[in-house]
Amino acid sequence: MRGDATQSTRAAELAQYVSLTIAIAGLQFGWSVETGFGTPYLLSLGLRKSLVSLVWLAGPLSGLIMQPLVGILSDKSTSRFGRRRPFIVGSTVCTVLCLCVIGWTRQITGGHETLTIWLAVVAFYFMDFAINCLQASLRAIIVDVLPASRQDAGTAWASRMIGVGNVTGYLMGFLDLVHLLPFLGSTHMQVLTTIASTVLGVTVAITCYFTPEKPLVRPPTEANDSLEAFRALFTSLRSLPLVIKRTFRIQLFAWIGWFPFLFYGTTYVADLYVAAHSTDGGSEAETMERGTRAGSLAMFVHALASLASSLILPMFTYSAAVGLPQQQPGPRSLSVLSNIKRVLDGIRARLMVSLPTMWAMSLVIFSLAMLLTLVTSTVFVASMILAICGISWAVAMWVPFSIIGETIRGVASLPYESQMHAAPVSGDYVQLSNNDIPMEVIDDHGLGQDADPQPVPPSTE
Repeated sequence: MRGDATQSTRAAELAQYVSLTIAIAGLQFGWSVETGFGTPYLLSLGLRKSLVSLVWLAGPLSGLIMQPLVGILSDKSTSRFGRRRPFIVGSTVCTVLCLCVIGWTRQITGGHETLTIWLAVVAFYFMDFAINCLQASLRAIIVDVLPASRQDAGTAWASRMIGVGNVTGYLMGFLDLVHLLPFLGSTHMQVLTTIASTVLGVTVAITCYFTPEKPLVRPPTEANDSLEAFRALFTSLRSLPLVIKRTFRIQLFAWIGWFPFLFYGTTYVADLYVAAHSTDGGSEAETMERGTRAGSLAMFVHALASLASSLILPMFTYSAAVGLPQQQPGPRSLSVLSNIKRVLDGIRARLMVSLPTMWAMSLVIFSLAMLLTLVTSTVFVASMILAICGISWAVAMWVPFSIIGETIRGVASLPYESQMHAAPVSGDYVQLSNNDIPMEVIDDHGLGQDADPQPVPPSTE
């Protein structure tokens, strides 16, 4: 009976993880269309390569503006549909509209070259803002729904869904969709944007339908002062928990490398292909098209490596909320499979590292891979470099969010006396001082040298 109950609980948790994070797969599918094929598409419209980088400035700019803005507004939202759901649905509609405009830009402008370029650029900018709004809302709902002990598993599932979205997105880009699905559009980008819009709409609908969200009930005496929330955002930057501060600093420098990798990975491989086949005959446009397909294939391999890493690496990490799992001694079994499993579990226990350690290792791998691009001149080697970066990408989409989510949920679960210094942190206005949850707590089996080894009693509220 106990075994049946355990299996039922695991099945329920699995269903919750899938329904909660499947919208992230749809979002990543749409983003892979932008990052993988946006640059070649803009170049095909006639935009100069030197100006393309200004278009992709929309990514970090929209993230800088939209993610904290959406966090504040959704934290204080009293909509009867929930705090995050209105932002999820609204940003999804905006993203779908932008995808449709991008796919049919030439048809909308009647073929006017300058107007076509401007409309495509504006659509990409609006889509970046909408995607960042959607991403912030989907990440926030994971923190809202799951307890601290399941934050790592939830973000690991989000990383897997990102891998699924990337694999399917880059696979669609590699296939000849115009011949396979001619009823969806007359160009490759039209078919891609149609599929991406459909996938995004369906996956978001699944998440919104199966994820319960309680509306925020504001006390009658509490004023809805949005300006106060914005002021609290900037003042709290100086008093964030040390874990979150360090995570933000690392993310700042890591994404200086990730943004050009994502937006120019396809073009990088395509340029190497064109340089190697410039004397093969055929028009320049045909050679560039084959090069773009080679770049899509390389990013597809990168996505496969990322998906595989997101499935394997979480088995070799432990979080602060759960701690390092201890292998329980038991009677020896005569079953060969049971003995093999015990040996494998012992090996896995010896190889397990903390979340920050896994993150540091992935950043070292990414840095070395980027240095190898200085001496790479073949498409095959470049594709392998992109595949290796898939390992780091899987960790980048999982570990930082796990660390922040565990910290936020851990703060919210502390006794009220420890929550006296109020500042906005995802949902509840709760903030601790820098010494409450130092990074060492996560690094050293959940307890650092300067941390109190006594467990914190659960809140009775």
